[in-house]
Amino acid sequence: MRQPKLIIKTVILAITLISLALSSTLIAQDAKPAGRTVELRMIVTGSDNKSVDKIQKEDVRVIADKTEQTVLSVERDDRSIDLVLAIDSSGSVRSLFPTVLESGRVLIINRRPEDEILVQRFIASEKIESMQDFTSDGKALLAAIDKFYIEKGQSAVIDALYVAANAFAKFNKTSKERRKVVVIITDGEDRNSYYRLEQLLKFLHQTDVQVFALGLVIELNKDAGLIRLSPRDKAEKLLKTVTSETGGRVFFPKNKTELIDSLQQLITDLRGQFRLTYQSSNEKKGFRKVEVKLNSPAGEKRAAIVPRGYESKF
Repeated sequence: MRQPKLIIKTVILAITLISLALSSTLIAQDAKPAGRTVELRMIVTGSDNKSVDKIQKEDVRVIADKTEQTVLSVERDDRSIDLVLAIDSSGSVRSLFPTVLESGRVLIINRRPEDEILVQRFIASEKIESMQDFTSDGKALLAAIDKFYIEKGQSAVIDALYVAANAFAKFNKTSKERRKVVVIITDGEDRNSYYRLEQLLKFLHQTDVQVFALGLVIELNKDAGLIRLSPRDKAEKLLKTVTSETGGRVFFPKNKTELIDSLQQLITDLRGQFRLTYQSSNEKKGFRKVEVKLNSPAGEKRAAIVPRGYESKF
């Protein structure tokens, strides 16, 4: 009589184990995915508006589409840079043109050996040209600057940025392990661009291009109308919008001292960025708005500069 009982117990045990295995499988199938990993570039500034070169992961909070995200890592971004140096050569910068060209030379001289630069000259929409394709050859880059000259035409700042951002698609070294940056030197006065600002911003987000600007606006009229911004205010608004949307910065130097400081800070910003990685809780396609907040030490106010968002393709 004992033997049948043992058989029955063995069968019951086997059924129990099978049930547990099936339950585990169902739980695994029903579990929601953790979300995709998102990486952002980040510049951190202190109370003096200068770049900060150290930040702890614990001090960083990411809010995407009004939901707090899980920060995975914050590391120094030492990637090489592919950079388009876009220089305004229209008549509106004539009096400042020596300063414009010298600023371009300073940026070239202070590049890192592994960085590649394309030098672009722009005036009107039909006059946007590459003076030197991507190269790390300093002599070739400086020689390209020496070929610049002022030319008449309706300034097309938006179109110049669009063409600059599009240049990376044709450059075979561009990859996730190389940052894509545009530095534009201009008075910011856009008079006749083919593309609208909204189109440019969407394209910059899609291509993950970061924009910095040296805005030499001091010669522009600052008198506003009753319902319109002054030419200077309009130019500043354009450059602020483009740079802030892409996680870059704009500088508006008013004199030689401020120009030198702006160039030094721009060079520091190009090199002193962070790679912020977080786990996204949103798997939907489309544009994802992102905000980064920082905990600041006592007596210091720090700010994070990141792209306003990114285009999710998943």
